[in-house]
Amino acid sequence: MKHRLKLVIALIGFFCVLAGATTVSASAQNTVSPNIYAKAAIAVDAKTGQILYQKNAKQPRAIASISKLMTVYIVHQQIQKHHLSWGSKVKISSELASLSTASGLTNVTLKTGRSYTVRQLVNATLVASANAAALALGQKVSGTSEKFADLMNKTARKMGIHDGKFYNASGLTNKLTGKLALQKVSANAENLLSASDVALLAKNLLKEFPKVINLTRQTSSTFYGMAMSGHNQLIDDKTIAKGVRVDGLKTGTSDKAGACFVGSATENGGHRIITVVLGARNQSASDPARFIQTAKLMRSVYTTLTPVKLAAKSKVAGVGKAQIPDGKTETVIPVTKTANWVWAANGTHTSQISGQYVAKPVKLASPTKKNTYVGKARLKIGDKRLQYIGKSAGEIFMVTKNSVKKANPFVRLWRAILRLF
Repeated sequence: MKHRLKLVIALIGFFCVLAGATTVSASAQNTVSPNIYAKAAIAVDAKTGQILYQKNAKQPRAIASISKLMTVYIVHQQIQKHHLSWGSKVKISSELASLSTASGLTNVTLKTGRSYTVRQLVNATLVASANAAALALGQKVSGTSEKFADLMNKTARKMGIHDGKFYNASGLTNKLTGKLALQKVSANAENLLSASDVALLAKNLLKEFPKVINLTRQTSSTFYGMAMSGHNQLIDDKTIAKGVRVDGLKTGTSDKAGACFVGSATENGGHRIITVVLGARNQSASDPARFIQTAKLMRSVYTTLTPVKLAAKSKVAGVGKAQIPDGKTETVIPVTKTANWVWAANGTHTSQISGQYVAKPVKLASPTKKNTYVGKARLKIGDKRLQYIGKSAGEIFMVTKNSVKKANPFVRLWRAILRLF
């Protein structure tokens, strides 16, 4: 099956190269437009959150085991706060042990009364998509499944996710969690997030827990001597595009969700992108549709777009001068505070990138030092403003290029007189 998938992906790549001239939308030079056969999808820069492709990306949908990314994110937070450690022991209840051997669910077998480390359970959660292991982690953090679901929802809101809903740590429907099912909640209740919010979750996870890649890039591992196989068919696949390496992140499958996949990839170890495909075809357990669509999306990004560097202290066309009414000079040129990377169509030059203030620039008082904050701007390519996921993402800080001394008293008096007229 794996060789067949690589052949299909290679053929798609061949036709994408032939159609390369039309892959980028002429009216939106900062995005790609492949035909992704899924209910919803998105591709973003993993660091900045710049949106490189989107389809039905704002609509909340069932996400199944992709939910486990939130579970691992919270566990990592707890470790950072010293509430847990990787070596903390998690004792298994009879309910969790029973669920770990339930027919039709992805799992590793857990024994009643036995304790496993947080590290072992996180590894099983990400590599084998072990449902009982994820639920055990949730109970270790919060005491009960109900309390952990509340924590998942609170954490999501802090991230800026407001339309999603979490019911449990695993992504199973409520009824499939057996004796751990929530009371007064529909049996068919299932965790929901939009493709955009899944990308935001993945972005936060990679930012705060970059070593998670060491877990998600595994194609196999062991759990108490038992072999575990990963579900990501794109790991070590060299047919996507030259130099592109996939190293994460998570699959998810259910009747309601269809086949889903959150991908993470770099090109020659450089700029990382996150892709999300929700609701791809799911005709069988081995159906490769989600991976084929992900490979197509990754290829489109890496072969038709290029990260363009806007250096620190750069002027940005369209971002007007800042006013200094009592300065020796009455205006100052704003420049970017830091370097910024922008994905754009191949061949785009920095001179084609412009911007505009998010709000009116600050009116400065002299003397004004170099690098004084002026305001925030959003960037554009042509007439299209770049789009980002996450609150305030994509806002570029502008600062003064030079220091400006205060004008002498006679000049300031003369200016005041002129303002009267």
